[in-house]
Amino acid sequence: MASNPLIQSVSNSMVKYAHSLTSARKIKESSDFLCEGFHLVEEAIVSQQKIRFIFSTSRILKSKEGLRLFEQARREKIKWFLVTDQIVIYLSSTVTPQEIIAVVKKPEWQWPLKPLSSILGLYQIQDAGNLGTILRSSEALGGQGVLLTSSSCDPFNSKVVRASMGSIFRVPIMSNGSWESYHEWFVQNKLMTVALDAHASKSLFQLKTDIPIAFWLGSEGSGLPEELMHKCQERVFIPMAKPVESLNIAVAASLALFFINLQNGYTDFSKEILV
Repeated sequence: MASNPLIQSVSNSMVKYAHSLTSARKIKESSDFLCEGFHLVEEAIVSQQKIRFIFSTSRILKSKEGLRLFEQARREKIKWFLVTDQIVIYLSSTVTPQEIIAVVKKPEWQWPLKPLSSILGLYQIQDAGNLGTILRSSEALGGQGVLLTSSSCDPFNSKVVRASMGSIFRVPIMSNGSWESYHEWFVQNKLMTVALDAHASKSLFQLKTDIPIAFWLGSEGSGLPEELMHKCQERVFIPMAKPVESLNIAVAASLALFFINLQNGYTDFSKEILV
């Protein structure tokens, strides 16, 4: 580590590039994104992501965990540079900056996924925290991928990345397509299409299928368009106690995945629960 001098200037070319990735426009255009915090950087390394380089303060290397992560990065031949607190603050998107930031290449996914199980179609979801939580729940509860229509939140937005807690590296994502093209893809790949609709007459618990399923969930404000729901094979609501009439979209997605995958045994988590 001694051979790597301390980077002190925000004019450094790598610092300038990393800072450019704090711009929403640049994130959308670039093949890279920022990961901030020890856990996310560790998840990126463990998930064998292509890491361009890592910045950290010297304090990170004074802890046992930091030294372990540094050694792991060195074995993977990942470039690691020490930077000043000012540079960390310059690059950070959080009120209390964490002391390690990585520039990571966006994962590339091959579609269609095989074998297909459960997939989420998200229509114009706007809240970054919700999207990150949905990615986390998708990985934990048997979801195989997430498709985001155009006008949705960028999946590589810093808030999404943080809320996903590393699932951004492992859950396949398709974005910026129309709901029509995604729905056609579902049909062509023989997935049962189901709209989550609070006004449906059928309960999620009445849904029976032994084929892969695609759940459609709508934006936090206006929900799903009627035309989209009309094309779905089923519309279902999630039963809940009164006077509550609706759920956060991330909670609804989690419940739908949990129920259908537990029912059909698509994933190993059902075995864990039933043992």
